[in-house]
Amino acid sequence: MQAGHKKQGAAAAVGDFEVFFVDLVTSASLLEAEEKVTPRLSASDNARVASMSGDSEGRRLWRNARIATRIVLERAGGPETRQADFEIEPGGRPRLAAGSPWFNVSHTGGAALIAVSKIAPVGVDLERKQRSLKMSGDRRQRIIASAERFGADQQLSATHDADVVMAWVRLEAAAKALGIGIGRLLTEQGVVGGKGKTRPQGAGYVLDVRNLDAGDDFVAAIAAERLPEKLQVLTFPADDLAGFIPRRS
Repeated sequence: MQAGHKKQGAAAAVGDFEVFFVDLVTSASLLEAEEKVTPRLSASDNARVASMSGDSEGRRLWRNARIATRIVLERAGGPETRQADFEIEPGGRPRLAAGSPWFNVSHTGGAALIAVSKIAPVGVDLERKQRSLKMSGDRRQRIIASAERFGADQQLSATHDADVVMAWVRLEAAAKALGIGIGRLLTEQGVVGGKGKTRPQGAGYVLDVRNLDAGDDFVAAIAAERLPEKLQVLTFPADDLAGFIPRRS
């Protein structure tokens, strides 16, 4: 089953499990203005932006993705999440202090996908749909087979680039939800490091992995120990945060 995509921004009512698609170009002015009025980035966030190499637009997009993440976290966890440092777990997964919502982010170019959960650790991944992949047929088949061990929303073909990308985002989401890193998961599943040494889904990894509808240009997936029966991708506001962050007494 593929979760739907809700075009309208979310109302103030906050669910225990939410996913937002952010158009970082359309929402850029809102995000940058909001950060000036109400700073939410931590000192380490700002230091990371300052230390980034590469083009200025790439740094701007990363910063705006982080601002959007902070806003979504405040929606779920309240103003105490502002400027709070993220803890980095051994597998590389960021999180807030104990008792705060779990979250995960995937950012590609001018888009980001943000999931926040009050239920269980969560992982998401987002990639552009149209990609030309240069990899062997054997590697393609291993990626497809590994993704299918975590369940399949649809039959995937190793000969179709879009299907291989879909399998990949499912694996990325699973690795993030597990907090183990994609390299370890690929090794355990036999995608890299030799054939035949695979760990089946049932051997300690119990995950619900689901495709997400992130629009026509992207493929996306989400994973958690348990996901809501109905899960929509909500659109992050483009020009106004009114009603997005609920007022707390």
